[in-house]
Amino acid sequence: MTRKILSEEKIKALCKRMRLHAMDMAVAAGNRGAHVSGSLSCIEIYAVLYGAILKYDIDDPLWKDRDRFIAGKEHARLAEYPVRAEMGFYSPDVLNSYEQNDGLLVGHQLKKELGVEYASMSLGMEMPFVVGKALIAKQTEQKYHVYCLLGDAECEEGPVWEAFIAAAHYKLDNLTVIIDRNCMSVDGNTEELMAQLDMQKKMEAFGWESTTVEGHDIHQLIEALNHKPEGKPYAIIAKTTKGKGVSFIENNKAWHQAVMTEQLYQKALEEIKNS
Repeated sequence: MTRKILSEEKIKALCKRMRLHAMDMAVAAGNRGAHVSGSLSCIEIYAVLYGAILKYDIDDPLWKDRDRFIAGKEHARLAEYPVRAEMGFYSPDVLNSYEQNDGLLVGHQLKKELGVEYASMSLGMEMPFVVGKALIAKQTEQKYHVYCLLGDAECEEGPVWEAFIAAAHYKLDNLTVIIDRNCMSVDGNTEELMAQLDMQKKMEAFGWESTTVEGHDIHQLIEALNHKPEGKPYAIIAKTTKGKGVSFIENNKAWHQAVMTEQLYQKALEEIKNS
């Protein structure tokens, strides 16, 4: 069954459910902890991609014409797994078994039947893979589009920029990259530690078409992701808040990976439900 395009209102409701799922997964992880804040910053991006943009078929995950989505900031499983559960790749009931021994959902895996296209490795390695996917589609005249989500701190990695150069050189207009511009890394503010400055201008200087949007604005994300330039790859700089939706997590570097206690879990649920 190919997915139906959701309305903006339904995507907003989906985002709230995804945040609640994320909190459930975090508390279920117990003392193992979970990557919470970076997942919350890209909830809307995932919801729009799977609710309104990507072509896929949950009954045929290997459908040859499916769009390819590759998660760069692969620690954001608390956003990625909930959206696929909501779309029907698997039951939401399995979310709370995340990273448990013999569980279906693990931190780093490749299971295409679950809609996962890429076995995550070191940060920065996904962009060469993404460029290869887009290039082979061009060479073999396949019609799928390739999407990739990157973290802004992840863009400190050299292979990312080498891949950006290659994508522009080969005019890969079947490639869209979304950069989660939350200005936070595991160590703190990116602009204090290794400034990224104006990422839209950087991408344009590398030969890409680029735009900047509010990354929690459903309408802006849909409009930006529906745009497909000709002759150039496309980069969307999505300005977000790390930990969006939970006050004690927002812009708090301690929550890059942290343990969710029962007390904090209840507080987070209350904030999300009342938002």
